[in-house]
Amino acid sequence: MLTRTQTHTTREQQAQALFERHVAAFNAGNLDAVMNDFGEHSIVITPDGVFEGLEQIRTLYGGLLAEFGIIDNGDSPGLTLDTLHARHDMIVITWHAESKHRVFPFATDTFICKGDKFERQSIVFSLPHPKKGTVG
Repeated sequence: MLTRTQTHTTREQQAQALFERHVAAFNAGNLDAVMNDFGEHSIVITPDGVFEGLEQIRTLYGGLLAEFGIIDNGDSPGLTLDTLHARHDMIVITWHAESKHRVFPFATDTFICKGDKFERQSIVFSLPHPKKGTVG
């Protein structure tokens, strides 16, 4: 069940609009549009390490988009948003997903927004497992 906190302030509405733009770009498999959501000094932290600056974040998201394909075209079922909470310039989501070859049973992201960019993002997920009928 998706739960969302009520967004009331202009800053929370801007953060949620940025997040929705980001999800649309990700689902479309559009790396350039995804990268428009980050600035030169943005940082993304994942279980695989710290990705700092546009070049490293592009590499990270290039890999994620390869994993999921173009969700809008049916390459994979993609991400299901379970919860979304927005407060001031921060968004926290929980989700689960199915990529082309793997299932991600649980994940959470935190986004810190500055204007129309993500200044910081963390991505944490439980160990994915292969989809039935696939290897690896």
